[in-house]
Amino acid sequence: MNSTLDISHIRLFSQVAHLLHTGEGVKCAFHLELWVGEFISSGQPFAILIRNQELYKWALEKYPYLDIVYAKTALDVESVLSKLPFLKAIYYFSNTGNLIHTLRFNIYQHIFLGHGDSDKAASAHKFFRVYDEIWVAGQAHIDRFKNANFNVEHIKFVKVGRPSLKFIVSKSVKEVGAERKVTNLTYFPTWEGAFEENNYSSAHLSAVMLSELQHKLDCTVVAKYHPLTASRDITLSGVGLSLEQALADKPFCIEVVDKTVPVEKLIIKADMFICDISAVVSECISSLMPIFIYIPTDREVVTSKSDMQYSDYAYVYSNIPQLIELVDRVIIQGDDYLSEARYKALDYLLSINETISDEFHKQLKRVNSDNSLMENKREQIIL
Repeated sequence: MNSTLDISHIRLFSQVAHLLHTGEGVKCAFHLELWVGEFISSGQPFAILIRNQELYKWALEKYPYLDIVYAKTALDVESVLSKLPFLKAIYYFSNTGNLIHTLRFNIYQHIFLGHGDSDKAASAHKFFRVYDEIWVAGQAHIDRFKNANFNVEHIKFVKVGRPSLKFIVSKSVKEVGAERKVTNLTYFPTWEGAFEENNYSSAHLSAVMLSELQHKLDCTVVAKYHPLTASRDITLSGVGLSLEQALADKPFCIEVVDKTVPVEKLIIKADMFICDISAVVSECISSLMPIFIYIPTDREVVTSKSDMQYSDYAYVYSNIPQLIELVDRVIIQGDDYLSEARYKALDYLLSINETISDEFHKQLKRVNSDNSLMENKREQIIL
């Protein structure tokens, strides 16, 4: 291994048809975790291209049995791609600057997978026009682009559902309408964003807010802070400890889980959710449990809007008194007036049929069986 390239853990000149590209650092390892299991279960031949050395080391420990390569520079990337003769498509989890090193190759399909589905401003902007296809969970993401007022006619949108939530969605659809006592309140705040206009986080309210809710509902509180929390606002670095101290009188009723714990493992146990504007909302909807979403009104925030607003299927609040009033009506008095709307939102956001029927796996097979991609590669080699 040199300082910019390591090919010791990948079988070059193999049948690899799909390449997962991640240009992020180790704090965004969850981007990779969200999809790796689905590629494995598909049975399709794939490899992982990592651009950050720290994340590469993490991935080798996490997935020692997979084909993984570290390539930092443009020349390193080109060297790797030239030795994957059966490669047909490259998949992306986020829009990082270093993906230009793979996007410049016209012989491959460039497909955006993302790392969630939300109304954040980053969900639909002009950079997405660099991709051949955008694989979305549901119609909501397509509508965000439709409402963004720029031309995306050349992009092919493909609904693949949310394969990682297949079990939860199947279970929720079967049990729709069943009553459930709130014994587990789960809190999923987002981080403070790279800029204040993208700051949708309620983390600064969490210690007081969750302490009041726990005493009111006499339930267990599970909190999972975003892995990037305190990246911009260092005052949030001790927010988890503050929450534990706020509930020090009931230590067995509070659990601040590690940031690396997969969201789906927490969703299936939850009876209600407190969330921010983020992709986790679309994951929580998979359980069809009541969702309360923080939308700040003390600052101007920029979002990408679909045709179904949060208030159509979730209980929206902007301060703690509003939240307490909503919880009293919906949970304590039992007036869950958005329960039917959540089912509609589930299909709109996550595509129930596509999720349950493994549409993601079918689309991987489609790409692998597309012989025109190999013809394009041969033509360019001849030229």
